[in-house]
Amino acid sequence: MRLHKKNLQDQFIKLVNSHCNKTGKPTLLKEIIENRKTTILNQLHGSNIGNLADIFSTQTAKNIIGKQASPILPEDYFLIEQIAHRLFGCLLSFWTELEIFRTIQSSMAINQHYLNTPNKTYTSKKINDNYHYEIVTDIALDKRVFYTDFCEQPLLLSDAIVLINIATFIKQHKWYEMLSILDISSKGEHFILYQFDNDNPYPTIISSALIEPYHDKVNWLFFDNFFQSDKWEKTQNIHIVAQLFPNMASSSTQQDQTLEQLTCSELENEIFSSIVEKSTVCGVIRFTVNGAKPKMNYHMYLAQKGLAMALFHSKRTLIFSIIEQPAMVLFYQSMACIENDDVPFVFTGNQDINQSGLVTHKGICFTKNASSAFNRYNFREYNAKIIEKRRELKQR
Repeated sequence: MRLHKKNLQDQFIKLVNSHCNKTGKPTLLKEIIENRKTTILNQLHGSNIGNLADIFSTQTAKNIIGKQASPILPEDYFLIEQIAHRLFGCLLSFWTELEIFRTIQSSMAINQHYLNTPNKTYTSKKINDNYHYEIVTDIALDKRVFYTDFCEQPLLLSDAIVLINIATFIKQHKWYEMLSILDISSKGEHFILYQFDNDNPYPTIISSALIEPYHDKVNWLFFDNFFQSDKWEKTQNIHIVAQLFPNMASSSTQQDQTLEQLTCSELENEIFSSIVEKSTVCGVIRFTVNGAKPKMNYHMYLAQKGLAMALFHSKRTLIFSIIEQPAMVLFYQSMACIENDDVPFVFTGNQDINQSGLVTHKGICFTKNASSAFNRYNFREYNAKIIEKRRELKQR
């Protein structure tokens, strides 16, 4: 009797993982992907196709992967490539599933001690019902265990966040570039929102986000070359930015240029330079929200509220943010029309990155004002503001 395809996939994942361990080649899949990427782009004559998902979806990729052996890689690499392509339909999908398996297995091997001696010290603030939030200084040092929506077993906090990042950003949104930098999600300062359930001994993570410290601004995603290119359209509300950041008026750049003449990138760098107390500034990336579909909007509301409150209480008053969730954008846009000087978020630029109609926005969140806004409006009122703003934009 033939094994079900899922069983074959699971067995192959275990086999490849064991092979990588025995041969001391944990980055075997990465080597294959990088080699194939180079070959594909060479045949496309260096055309700017897009990200990994786009590159591996081209007809050129389909003609190469699993069909033409690489002249510089070992023979066993090509055999793995062929079987992976046959079972998963895509090398990138297989790499994703392999990393999910590795994350779960690694955590289960390490945390058995903590499962046997439960540590229920969850120092947190209650936000609503059984939902709690906190900021963890370094998740790599945290030995607590949590459930996720993507694994039946509880995992160490760092592994739980890595798994959530893989399942959401990579598996759902196909941001395969993250596969080679997963270690970023396993350490450092993080915001977490989690829910206690009387039926489970450990809480379930609902939301998480990586906090980028002010002194590491050079490595912030917000100031990465991609997000600082001239493809970003600068906000038209320059007067609001000028009011919120008055110190920009005395900066050296403004002696030669007005704010209207600055590019989006120049404006954002001027804003950062004008902030006197840099320790009050941070970046936030890898913001995830999970849960059953009927509760996703509610969890999004709680996550935004908890993040703003947590950072404000930790004396971070400004967050340099990149957001594309329509609900978040619409709520902040509605608040900008109401709050005047107490706006929770000021937009600096935007771009329809994939020409799909989903616009990515950049801007700065004022945690004090955002905390006030989310405490002022309950979930029902929050939804009403979003719906009202959406209708308003459609009528324009």
